[in-house]
Amino acid sequence: MKEGLKYELIPQFAYLLERITSGTLKVEVKNEDRLLEAKKSGKSVILAFWHGQLWFPAYYLKNRGYVGLASQSRDGEYISRVLKKMGWEMVRGSTSKGGARSLLRLIKKLKSGKNIAITPDGPRGPRHQAQSGIVYLAQKSNSVIIPGGVAFSKEKVFNSWDRFQLPLPFSKASLVFGDNIEVKEDLAENGLEEYRKSVEDGLNSAVETAKNMLGEMI
Repeated sequence: MKEGLKYELIPQFAYLLERITSGTLKVEVKNEDRLLEAKKSGKSVILAFWHGQLWFPAYYLKNRGYVGLASQSRDGEYISRVLKKMGWEMVRGSTSKGGARSLLRLIKKLKSGKNIAITPDGPRGPRHQAQSGIVYLAQKSNSVIIPGGVAFSKEKVFNSWDRFQLPLPFSKASLVFGDNIEVKEDLAENGLEEYRKSVEDGLNSAVETAKNMLGEMI
């Protein structure tokens, strides 16, 4: 199959799969009001999810004006095209090594009042290890980090580095928004690690809360 045709067909298939899976879930959400509270305070939001959990949040946040980040790789191109079909605005690049240009573009988006959603352990891991780029984004844009987590009653877990979770159609799902993390503007260099760990802990806590919620739903 020609490369150009792949870039058309694969994103279209993934988009339809999103609608079939995420669009048929019975969902319960906790603490979504934290997004509104952050916005009312005049700050933009940086939503964070682990890379392996991005499938459902991408659909849930569709057509809300969120900005996403996708790598410059072929997989990043597929992801970018799928998210654009769901009303996302995309920035291409990475928050890790060599990603200075994409970081600056995201900071500009945040300062203009946009909200973004990223995966701090993406695009290549290590799994569930937050990179410091998200803390830098929050510090330089005066934005609030909100960690999120999901859980599904029925899912397919892929044997990939991120243990990617694909919910099965008509299953139950819980979505949790964790405690706000506000980074000091005058953050000392040694304080970066403290906030990076806070993001990591916040994400893991949100996932555990989502699992507990799901147990009550089943």
